[in-house]
Amino acid sequence: MNINETLKANGFIMGRMISFSKSGYRDKNPNSVCYFNANIVTAKEGKIWYGDLDLTKDGESLKAVAEATGEIIYVLREMDGRFEYENEDGTKLIKKAVWDTTQEIPINN
Repeated sequence: MNINETLKANGFIMGRMISFSKSGYRDKNPNSVCYFNANIVTAKEGKIWYGDLDLTKDGESLKAVAEATGEIIYVLREMDGRFEYENEDGTKLIKKAVWDTTQEIPINN
């Protein structure tokens, strides 16, 4: 199974929305670290996914995908992986990461 299939099998459907209201979601999940319209990239593949992420809840699943595929998964903010950056080389994109699967799962305090 390739990384895109593995992401999908773990609930990361392309363009996924975790809420219709960003502020409402944050109000209901104050300890969560969220990135709406985030991008997932790897050094080898470049950008492979986009959608909403709650890293506090999704972190373990992302780590499982990384382990299953042997790839470190990097999370970028919306603007760092879209438009003119969308087709940029993965080794350049990962430098903009706000989190990756080698790190602890973040929690807002």
